[in-house]
Amino acid sequence: MKDEYPLADTTAARMLSEGLARAKHEQGLSIRQIGKQMGYKTAVVLSHMALGRAPIPIDRAEELADTLAIDKTSFLQAVVRQRHPDVSWHLLTESRRSSESDNLADELETVLGCRLKDLSNEQRAVMREVAADPRPRRRWLSVHELHAVEVLREMRPSVSSNGLSAADLEVLRERLSDQDSPLK
Repeated sequence: MKDEYPLADTTAARMLSEGLARAKHEQGLSIRQIGKQMGYKTAVVLSHMALGRAPIPIDRAEELADTLAIDKTSFLQAVVRQRHPDVSWHLLTESRRSSESDNLADELETVLGCRLKDLSNEQRAVMREVAADPRPRRRWLSVHELHAVEVLREMRPSVSSNGLSAADLEVLRERLSDQDSPLK
């Protein structure tokens, strides 16, 4: 399965996936509508790029960023890195950091589209939590999981601070254990 989606873990694929999800959530646009708007013969190509199955074309990065309200500079840099991962990109940019650094701060600033010092307090708090967790991936939600968590937060407002009760967890497990029956 990993071979089918070789670019799934790239920043560019994540940014595109999040942009498509945001366009659907905020504007009600389907991938098919966005693909048609951009002149793609079939929308499956956008889906493949967002899933990491196909690379994002560098020459379409700016148009994709405009269409999906993604920071152009950050997205283009992520797309170039996706297409050419073996290039030492930090050599092409001036860095104020030590050459011994692994350039994580530079990479984060590229993805964010701003300086780390410009992060909101909420962003800083989340980044500290992730950095302190020895297994941070378990805390990260994909764009496809966000709606489920939003429903949980809506139905159980205290879930963010208190979690779910044992009874709620049991009901959730029971309802989800039968994959063929819909949740009611």
